[in-house]
Amino acid sequence: MPKSIVLFSGGLDSTVALGLACWRDGAAEVVALGISYGQRHINELGYARRTAAAAGVAYVGAVVDPSPWKLLPLCTGNVALDRPRYAMATGGVSDAFLPGRNVAFLALALAVAGVQGADRIWMGANADDCAGFPDCRPAFFLSWQHMASQALGRPIQVETPLLRLTKREVVALARRMAIDLDATWSCYRPQATPRGARPCGRCDACRLRADAEAADEPLAKDPPRHVSLPIP
Repeated sequence: MPKSIVLFSGGLDSTVALGLACWRDGAAEVVALGISYGQRHINELGYARRTAAAAGVAYVGAVVDPSPWKLLPLCTGNVALDRPRYAMATGGVSDAFLPGRNVAFLALALAVAGVQGADRIWMGANADDCAGFPDCRPAFFLSWQHMASQALGRPIQVETPLLRLTKREVVALARRMAIDLDATWSCYRPQATPRGARPCGRCDACRLRADAEAADEPLAKDPPRHVSLPIP
């Protein structure tokens, strides 16, 4: 039976989280969970499937009814463009935030963990996410972990290895892990071209990633093998 379920979008952060899960448990003990929820950037799941296959990790696809979110910017493709990095860090809740999304995602991961006997759920939220996404903050993960353990009647560990790392540090870690950045997808507003989708270069996800890649910032210290939240 697998030990870990990784919420896996095919993006940079979740790819690093997947790599760390495989480092800890071995690819054969990891299941990648990709979720379709009406996102405009549905092409990210193609990246997820290809990466999971290349890593030798089992992939499970799930679908969440997008009805509650269908008019919100992340699902309509109308997220804000050209925001400065300072605004992303101090401008309040992001318009890419979908209320309840991470609750639903973690619930699906919990269901897979419960069926397959896994005791860890990994998520690639990073320190820069905390500003604009309330469900990427430590208090949320700690509360959810306690609830999940009660729901299954046994301990469930939420692994958030990037929660103390900025996007620049995540890119530095990805490079140290020899992850192919071009094999991951980050854009919220993919642009159709004759050769397939390409990143818009202007949404928050694109700008944060471009800033992180250009900074070429060294990782201040080796990350811990994993970062676990305490179980109350």
